[in-house]
Amino acid sequence: MADTASDWIERSRSGDAAATVALDEALYAQLKGIAEGHVGRNPAHSLSATALVHEAVLRLLGSGRTPESRAHLLALGALKMQAVLVDHARRRQADKRGGGLAAITLGAADDVSVGDAQAFLDLQVAIEALEREDERAARAVVHSYFGGMNAEESALALQVSVATVERDLAFGRAFLRRRLGS
Repeated sequence: MADTASDWIERSRSGDAAATVALDEALYAQLKGIAEGHVGRNPAHSLSATALVHEAVLRLLGSGRTPESRAHLLALGALKMQAVLVDHARRRQADKRGGGLAAITLGAADDVSVGDAQAFLDLQVAIEALEREDERAARAVVHSYFGGMNAEESALALQVSVATVERDLAFGRAFLRRRLGS
């Protein structure tokens, strides 16, 4: 997707309908893989990976924003998936149905995991606090977690160096661990 996505984006921006369709399909496939990682590990989860992706893609397409690059596309997808998951967790809490959200981590080495809707909302509050403290670090965490982006992709989206993203991720993860008491 790396080489062809950039071509599709450029052609889509020029009005090429076939490129727009190809771009949408590539976005869907990328987000579907990420969504399966978020909700697919828990068969009791009330939101399927397909539903998560459909809602995220609808929100992304409805935003009217055309991505500028593959990294920008992934960053936008990450933000939309985050919004869908947060909205879903809030609805679950409002309905008093309890947990069941997928076990989620902020990276293989991290101890921060979310096993239910309340814990997921606690994570969202912690991310919002991180955003107030260091917006770029919060965006890097969101890119990594919700978008499945690596440091290189996040660096492109944030227009900073890979080393800066790695420092931001280290800070962001430590901040979230402290906030969540892990």
